[in-house]
Amino acid sequence: MRYFATEAEAAASDVQAWPLTRRGADLGWVAASSESRVMPSDDEIRETWNRAEAIRLPGILFEHLADHESAIRDALTIMRKVRDGESCADILSGEPYHSRLQPDFDLLAPVYNDADEQEIEKVVFDVVKSGELHAEDLWMKCSCLSFHEPDESIRFRFSYGMEMYKSHEGDLLRERLASELATRVFPECRVVTEHPELNGLLAESLGYRPEYVEKIIYSNAPEGGALFHQDVEKGHSGVLYAQLYGHTGWLTMPREALITAASVFINDAANADILERAFPDAADRRHLGALAADRQTMVELMEADDQEVLEVLFNTVPEFTGRLIDDGCGTVLSPGDVILLPQASTEHCSWHAVFCLDHEPGHALSFAFIDPSVARL
Repeated sequence: MRYFATEAEAAASDVQAWPLTRRGADLGWVAASSESRVMPSDDEIRETWNRAEAIRLPGILFEHLADHESAIRDALTIMRKVRDGESCADILSGEPYHSRLQPDFDLLAPVYNDADEQEIEKVVFDVVKSGELHAEDLWMKCSCLSFHEPDESIRFRFSYGMEMYKSHEGDLLRERLASELATRVFPECRVVTEHPELNGLLAESLGYRPEYVEKIIYSNAPEGGALFHQDVEKGHSGVLYAQLYGHTGWLTMPREALITAASVFINDAANADILERAFPDAADRRHLGALAADRQTMVELMEADDQEVLEVLFNTVPEFTGRLIDDGCGTVLSPGDVILLPQASTEHCSWHAVFCLDHEPGHALSFAFIDPSVARL
């Protein structure tokens, strides 16, 4: 990824550039770099994975997208309908979804959680086999991704049980059935799960053929995307993100590298004016200085629900974003591209931030994956 601080710089270049804008923060302009289209070798994937760095597989799905054109079109339609205020339960009760879900998945009812301000609707299912109840309390949850009014980004997450306690439930059957439910609603999931080249490459590079769980379907919209975070969850090895429609911009780096980058930026006297503009309160600047001098405290704040001053630095300061991209931490995903994010532990994971680069909402898949040979539940 190439970075341009201003629109004028981007316009003067000889490449297509996109504004890097998210939730009201204008962070510059970016363009894809030509070398980013080179497919890494098995050894490069393995070594990069072991360093907890993200791995980009450019265009690996592209030739297969046409086979799923109808399903992708259906997905874009349900996303538009949800944005227009239609009920997910009503949509799934009609075609083509009713036929896809039967005879195994019985749609019970929509559930609304007033305590979750980002939740739009949760639809609950039972699984019936041979006329008898096989599993219960599976669900598809549709949520908006931010409280920023112009951001219409949404996601559909498939799982089971009580969200806050799922890691303690240990129900591999329902986890697999939730994964199947996602594929029934969004059949284009098969572009990943049934892709022989992709899964063969992962098996060769990682040493096991991954099993995909905790499927999420994303639609990042203009002004939207994810702030810097990690996706570590007990038993999961990593996350695979596949871009099916539209373009997204990514910043990715291991936690330790992000800590180092933040500390160097904060301690650089040349950035004093930048930090004063971003943090007009002197107490916040002193807090940043203390974090830069105390790695463990920075780690603790990064893993907290509220990252306070770090959230501002990581996500809203253009000069910091530009520094990360200039250091090689940025990439652009186009339709057919895949990115792999190691998420084995909080110590060994790839932190990442996402931006919608287009003027219309996109469509992407995000699957956690596991080593099925490892007993974990």
